[in-house]
Amino acid sequence: LPALAQEATGSGILHTADVDLAYWVYGKPTAETPIIAVNGGPGLSHIYMIQNNVWNRLAQTRQIIFYDQRCTGKSKKVRAGASMDMSAQVVDLEAVRSHFAFSKVDLVGDSFGGFLSMAYAVAHPERVHKLILSDSAPPALKDIVHLLPQVFPDIEEEDEALRKKLRDTNEAAQQQLLN
Repeated sequence: LPALAQEATGSGILHTADVDLAYWVYGKPTAETPIIAVNGGPGLSHIYMIQNNVWNRLAQTRQIIFYDQRCTGKSKKVRAGASMDMSAQVVDLEAVRSHFAFSKVDLVGDSFGGFLSMAYAVAHPERVHKLILSDSAPPALKDIVHLLPQVFPDIEEEDEALRKKLRDTNEAAQQQLLN
């Protein structure tokens, strides 16, 4: 069995209007901010994330929640016609946080889970204490809010100026080839 599978202190199914979300609880509530671990995929269950003992060590001092995203692992019961887009995934993550009545969480997002965690942090910034990303690309996909202009507008302006210069240079080079 995976390193952490034997140590779950609880598990269950969270029923929402669109999906039944399976979750696993590790550790007990403490004064430390709880963690919700958001796995990659889409299409993978959370199991690959618990193949080492890092979670065992963290669960000694904090409560950690893993869940299977809609249509993955044990979260397979989805209402016919239910959306699979990022906004639906954000609603699911909020349902998990709300189910445990956590005022704030530390999100650990791996790969696609990083995208989902970033989208959640944009939708619910008041609920996120820390955002930890592993092997996640920057938020530039459809349905993900592009955060760079809000956080670093000066860098965004420099990037746009560079893109314009490159476009102009490329057009001039193409014209020289045609002449």
